[in-house]
Amino acid sequence: MRFRFKPPKMERIKQQVDTIVRFLQPNLPFVNCHMVDYLTEQHWKRFVPVAMQCELRTVSDYLQAKDIFWGQFEPSFDGEERNGGCFPAVREFIKNTRQFRLGGAEARGTALTLDEFMDALSDCRRETRLKMTELMNVKKCHEVEVAAAVVASLCNGMAATQPDTSLEDILVIDAGDGKGYLSSRIALEHGIKVLGVDCNEENTSNAEKRRERLKTKIPKAVQKSNLEEDEHFTNLLQQGSLDTLYRTATQLIDFNTNLIKLAQEYFPGGHHSTFCLCGLHTCGNLGPNCLRLFHENPTIKGICNVGCCYHLMQEQFVVDEFYNPTKVSDNPGYGFPMSKYLQGKSFHLGRNARNLAAESIERACTNRENPSDKLGYRALLQVVLLECGEKKSHQVGRLKCDGFVDYVRRSVRRLGLEQRVTITDDSLQELEERFSAELEQLKVFYLIRQQFAPVVETLILLDRLLYLRECGHDRSFLVQLFEPVVSPRCYALIALK
Repeated sequence: MRFRFKPPKMERIKQQVDTIVRFLQPNLPFVNCHMVDYLTEQHWKRFVPVAMQCELRTVSDYLQAKDIFWGQFEPSFDGEERNGGCFPAVREFIKNTRQFRLGGAEARGTALTLDEFMDALSDCRRETRLKMTELMNVKKCHEVEVAAAVVASLCNGMAATQPDTSLEDILVIDAGDGKGYLSSRIALEHGIKVLGVDCNEENTSNAEKRRERLKTKIPKAVQKSNLEEDEHFTNLLQQGSLDTLYRTATQLIDFNTNLIKLAQEYFPGGHHSTFCLCGLHTCGNLGPNCLRLFHENPTIKGICNVGCCYHLMQEQFVVDEFYNPTKVSDNPGYGFPMSKYLQGKSFHLGRNARNLAAESIERACTNRENPSDKLGYRALLQVVLLECGEKKSHQVGRLKCDGFVDYVRRSVRRLGLEQRVTITDDSLQELEERFSAELEQLKVFYLIRQQFAPVVETLILLDRLLYLRECGHDRSFLVQLFEPVVSPRCYALIALK
């Protein structure tokens, strides 16, 4: 099998990494700032470019600015800029930051579209034919339909390129199987055997329960998709073979795991010696460790990995505030940077930057999402705490409330500060009124900072791709699998040995 395109050279990826690092480095204090301190440390004056501060001075300005941020993906955005639209500094800031995200002027040509990747697989391409939306929400259905076809196509490509290997010899291992959404679909639609592996026994139990419920939905789905005459689905209905195609295991796969023995344990009748490792939204360090496992284990010939939860990664060159080692105990090591190139620069992002990278600017703009009022409440609470002499940093966490006064009361109780924070409801209401303009300003500040989200994610993804290239995997690709408004973590690292 020959691919119909040439992947970008490693030097080109390094150049893009350098460009993004140069852009992010001076902005990291802004990206990593705590919204909690917005009012007490005057983030607007400290971080927002002066030209934008001069343009945005009133509540009316803030409301108009939000419309500009929300409209940045509309076709008319660039035209309005050329025709002298209002707030030119705001528009210029948006235009500038967009250059440093995947598909932008400074990171162009690295990520493939789904059609480009699937077309390049030529005769190994598999399509989604089964119309089966049961037991999944809209987001998960979109992800599973696309990812299952990609993994099946990848397995076909492995069978075509590996000597003496047929599709029956390949076993897909789904790392972080969860409820088995992806793994069951690969097995059900494409007839490829899959072992879903998860460290959490409850997840495994739920996946098995879902598999049993799925069996009752198959006949109707096959009929609805007009696939009654298809040989694979005919056999599936007659033999009820989903159990023989998809099995689950509660286990941690590490670099010492013998996958051949594991396959023999769960599929004793097979002779699986070639593996495809997949993962749909592998959290934190699990994504990077899957890439490392692909490189270090000679029996894994292909990988398709979509990461998520970047804030749960551990970085090599910075220790997170409020770091909790128990959250990474199952996936030790560092999630960033992966490439020797970035390691050589001792570059770090910071937890707030990684947290920001998980936000969806496309979804926020499409839905015209206002930042939560609780962001403002928490910033105002910080004013209250300081006025009461409470200088220690506190984590309030998520809580339900009915307005600012209720938020303060619930927060103070949670923090155990009832004796120290004594302030009347009238004083709290007066404080909220006094800072009403700043609270609207805070929402614009949030949207300004959010512009860096896809830039940080781009660097994380390029670092992972560069790691694969450094390891000698020339057939490694960054592919946009999903629609970002539907599924914000939409990029996959895909590689073939």
